[in-house]
Amino acid sequence: MKVEAKETSSSTVTLSVEVPAERVAQKFQQLLREVAQQVRIPGFRPGKVPRRLLEAQLGEGFLNDDVQAALIEEAVPAALAQAALRPLSRPETRVVAFEEGKPFSFELDVEVLPKIDFPDPGTITVEADPEPVPSDADVERVLEELKVQHATLLPKDGGKAELGEVAVVAVGDGEERELLLSEGSELSRQLVGHAAGEDVPVQLDEQEFTLTLKAVKQLDKPELDDLAQALGHDGEAALLESIKSQLQQRLNQEHKQRTRYKVLDALIAQAEVPVPPRLKEEMLQHELALLERSGRVGALDDDDRAAYAEGAEQRLRREVALESLKRQVGSLRLDDDAFEKLVQTEAEAQGVNPVKFKAVLERERSLSRFRAQKEDERALDLLVSRVQLTAPKAKAPAKKKAATKAAPKGAAPKGEKAESAAKPKAPKPKAKPAAKKKPAGKKETP
Repeated sequence: MKVEAKETSSSTVTLSVEVPAERVAQKFQQLLREVAQQVRIPGFRPGKVPRRLLEAQLGEGFLNDDVQAALIEEAVPAALAQAALRPLSRPETRVVAFEEGKPFSFELDVEVLPKIDFPDPGTITVEADPEPVPSDADVERVLEELKVQHATLLPKDGGKAELGEVAVVAVGDGEERELLLSEGSELSRQLVGHAAGEDVPVQLDEQEFTLTLKAVKQLDKPELDDLAQALGHDGEAALLESIKSQLQQRLNQEHKQRTRYKVLDALIAQAEVPVPPRLKEEMLQHELALLERSGRVGALDDDDRAAYAEGAEQRLRREVALESLKRQVGSLRLDDDAFEKLVQTEAEAQGVNPVKFKAVLERERSLSRFRAQKEDERALDLLVSRVQLTAPKAKAPAKKKAATKAAPKGAAPKGEKAESAAKPKAPKPKAKPAAKKKPAGKKETP
């Protein structure tokens, strides 16, 4: 098979492929035998119908399209391998010449990783983001989540279900589940206001069904000292310090990732990073399909879709730049030994057996994605180490605004959040009685 390659753009290579006449004849005979087995003509056994009768019944050249499709299907992988190309998207084909008894010629447009001329990272200056610090609100949020997780469930005598309580519902097959009624949950919104014993019609993701509200339970949250003891900490101060430490680690990791991509975007801004159009379209359609299955795509108007497409293009531009960078700097690739050591280190950090950790990745078919992710991090860290990172600029003090008219009576004072005036503070949890209570079961948050 003859294969000639021609670069038609920075990200497209056109392959001219010629399949030998002998292979074309073989494919004709193969498909002819298959059709002859399926066609029934009186006086002829299956597979013995002459070709002229098949053409009379099915039309002259009835095999042409099938032969072309079959030859293209088997020739494309061989042509890509012969030209040493790795397509980024599904290649497009065009038939050039086809006639029985002669070579079959077609062209193949292949989107490939573009050659990118990156600037010297040392010439790029990037302003670093301020170092993150956990806020009191962050600590309170985690503390509240821990209280809910370690709360005791107490039956609610009478009354209707409210946010912050647990609804025990029975689904169609009679199985009971405990659902924490939380703000922002559509299922919670439909259950709130109903009492135990009611059948509640529910509509989710265009599906309608009925849930039986078997019971409503209230959360008796533990005091801080009790919570600290349950979590193995020596008092309230130690618990709060542990929460702050874990939050700080997470914020540091998020800050590191933001810095990585801020540097990458600065590099992309000074380099021409073309995005292959078919790859962009395939990626956008795939992501929109995921949104559609989640039920969210219906809420997107034209402006939302345009913004989403722009975001998808930027993500794709990052992927193309990283892949090109890894190809240019061969040391960024992980060989098998280095990857095995990295898997072991990652498993130990998570407190998991390395063999089991790798087996889980293989079972979920995410081992190659995990490897690519770690190679991306190596490439990003290399860029961060070479650019000029400057300290974040201090924010200018806010200017005082001119006096305005007095706020209406009953409005929240200026400078305070409106909701703080509207929402009373949550009461301090009552001390638990000495008697033992039923511990909270596993709660499923919708």
